[in-house]
Formats: sequence, C-alpha cells, structure tokens
Amino acid sequence: MRGRDLTRGSIAGGIVLFALPLLGASVVQQLYATVDLLFVGNVLGTSYTAALGVGSLLITLLVGVFIGISVGVNVKVATLLGAGDDAGLLRALRTALWLSVMCGVACVPVGEALAACFIDAMELPASSADAALSYLRFAVAAAFPIAVYNICAGALRGLGDSSSPLIAQAIGGCMNIIANWFALCVLGAGIQGCACATFASNGLAAAIVAIVLVWSKAFGRAVCPWMVLDARIARWVLAFGAPVALQTVAITLSNVAVQHQVDLFGVDSIAAFTVYLKVELPIYFVILAIGQATTTFVAQNHGAGDEGRCRRGIFICQTLCLALTVLLSMTMLAVAPWAFWLFDRSEPVISIGVAFAQITFPWYFFYAVLEVQADTMRGFGHSLGPALVVLANICLLRVALVLAAGAQGFGMDAIAASYPITWCTTAVCLVLLRVAFIRGRRRKTADRI
Repeated sequence: MRGRDLTRGSIAGGIVLFALPLLGASVVQQLYATVDLLFVGNVLGTSYTAALGVGSLLITLLVGVFIGISVGVNVKVATLLGAGDDAGLLRALRTALWLSVMCGVACVPVGEALAACFIDAMELPASSADAALSYLRFAVAAAFPIAVYNICAGALRGLGDSSSPLIAQAIGGCMNIIANWFALCVLGAGIQGCACATFASNGLAAAIVAIVLVWSKAFGRAVCPWMVLDARIARWVLAFGAPVALQTVAITLSNVAVQHQVDLFGVDSIAAFTVYLKVELPIYFVILAIGQATTTFVAQNHGAGDEGRCRRGIFICQTLCLALTVLLSMTMLAVAPWAFWLFDRSEPVISIGVAFAQITFPWYFFYAVLEVQADTMRGFGHSLGPALVVLANICLLRVALVLAAGAQGFGMDAIAASYPITWCTTAVCLVLLRVAFIRGRRRKTADRI
C-alpha cells in the first residue's frame, strides 16, 4: 500500500490523483446493483426485480451507518497522519479494524429483526413481498463484510490510499458477476442466490482492504493478541460519524417519499424518474469524488497545522468541482435524449426524463458547492453542523415541497424543481456556516494571542 501525502507537493495534482480512484470506486460500486438487477430481471422476472429493489433499500439504510463511521475514521486517521502522531495513528487504525468487525456483527441481527417489518411497511404485492423477504433473510449477512469494507476503506483513504479500495471493489465486482451467474444460471438458486452472491463479492472486497490495512506500514506488525481498541478514539469516531450516518439514512428515506409521489403519476413517470437517477450519476460521482478528496486533504493539512495550504486546497477543490460540474451538466444535457434512450426507448419516458433533466442539470453547480463546503467542514472535524443543514434542506424542505406540489395538483415539473431549490438553499446555508466557523476560529486564535 502506498499512501498519498497531501501535505506536500502540488495541491491540484495531488487532489486529482487522489480523487480519480474514488471516482472509479463509485462507478464500480454502482455496477454491483446493476449486475444484480440484470441477472434477477432476466433470469427470474419482473416480480423478483421489484423484490430486489425494495430488499436492497434496507441494505442501503444499513450501509448509510457504515458510511458515517467510515467518514469519522477517515478524518481521524488523516488528522493524525498530518500531525505526525505515529502512536496515535497506530491506535486509530487498529480501532478502525475493531470497529468494522463490531459494527458488522451488530448489524446482522438488527437487519434480521427489521426485515419482516420493513417488507410489511413497503406494502408490496404478495408475490414480490415473499421474494423480498427471502432475499433479505440471506442478504443481511452481507452487512458484516460491507461494514468491514467501508470502515477499513475509510482508514486507507485517511492514509492517502484511494487506490486499494478501488482495486478491492473491482475484484469484488468480478466475483459478483461470476457468483450471480453460478447461483442463478447454474444452480437455479433463485433470489437467495443473488443474496449469496452479494455476500461473496462484498466478502472478497472486505478481505482485500482489511489485509492491505493490516499490512500497511502505519498499522505495525504486532496484530494479535496485543491489538486493542482505543475507547477514546472509538467514541470520537462514533460521535463524528453519527450525524453523517443519520444524514445518509434520512436522505435515503426522503428519496423514498419523493419516489412515492412520482409513483402517483403512472408507469411512464416512474420509469423516467428511475432512468433519470441513472443518467445523473456521471455528474454526481465526480462531485462525490472531489468532495471525499477535500475531506482527506483538509484533515491531513489541518492535522499538520498548515492552515494556508488548507485554504488554497479548498479553493482549488471548489473551483475544480464547479468547472467539472458545469462541463458535465452541459454535456449530459446535450446528450440527454440519447442517454434516456439507452435505458428505455419509449417516447413518453424519454420526453418526461429529458424535461426533468432540463430543469435540474443547469443548476447542478449548487450541489458542487454544497458538497465541497460540507466536506470541508468535516475535514476540520465538524460533522454535526453540515448534517443538520443537509437534513433541514435536502430532506425536510424537499419532502415538504414535493408533498405540497402533489397537494396542489402540480406535475413532474414541480418535483424536478424541488431539487435545484433545495440544492441552492443548502449551498447558501453551508457557505454561511463555514463563514461563521472561520470567524469563530479567528476569534479563538486572537484570544489565545
């Protein structure tokens, strides 16, 4: 494992080289769900496709918890690395490994307990509900390797290594294809076979990142039985990660509310919205990768005490993210009819989807601002403020706008408009929050002097 030291060298070059594997990992991770959907849809049929979609939603909610913890691990490790605290870094890495195992073990019975209640709440048709429950009974076991992968990957990214998680995801993705084919086409295992493929592929990816982490120079060689969990670091990581996890879970639930409102407009609108969520991914993944790179860059340099480099890096990250977002938004808007056609050749679906994109894509730069600003605050060690802002705007305000539009009898255009409106309000709030944060830091510095 070769980590990238973001406290020295070219800022722009370091950020780009660190962000590219993050972008690749997001793409590969998305392919997991696509492969599952292709196998289930083509081998088992439509009712099983619906079951997979609903069943996967519970797994997504559990993953949101792991993502929050992984961000906490990322920030803690990067800060200690930048500060040159080798002893603290060793404790943080070993704590991260322990946390990944403990969280994975804890979430399996939680998922099992929630499975039946969750399926009942989604009010699926009987055939799909039975299939979804059958899928979840097996799939929740994948919570263990998913927890290990995400948290260990967060530690590696804190060390400046964004390539190893990508390699692990790519190998796991290949395993997912092979396992799905073998389980569904050779063994005829049904949707349970897809769940087992999910476990196997994520298990392989988790094993790879855990091995890379354990054999990293910073981890040290004496692993067992002297490897212990540092309670103080664990509490900090969990306290930091809790708001991020809550934010991720809340956004997922708000998307369910939006999806429910879209469902009222009929099959064409449902299909158009589903395809839209795929078409927008090239823009979203780039923003996400730069945002993640911003967090690690700020945490490392903040730990090193180089506030000037932090400021320059934040400016470069924001400028780069805005430029790429505008370029990609314009490109995707230009090719939108063809992009929707690749997924669904129905003229009404293409028309509705393109109209949705025409409302949202020109304003996607607001999302670039909010993502970088939120990730900047997290890099400085503050997760609660950005999480509350996102919850208030992306979740509560958006759902309120969508429900109000439905009550007034407005169509898909109103739902589409809720996205740029809430992106804008979130971006403005986060910029104001960061300005207040900077002023507070300056006052504290002046008081110490």
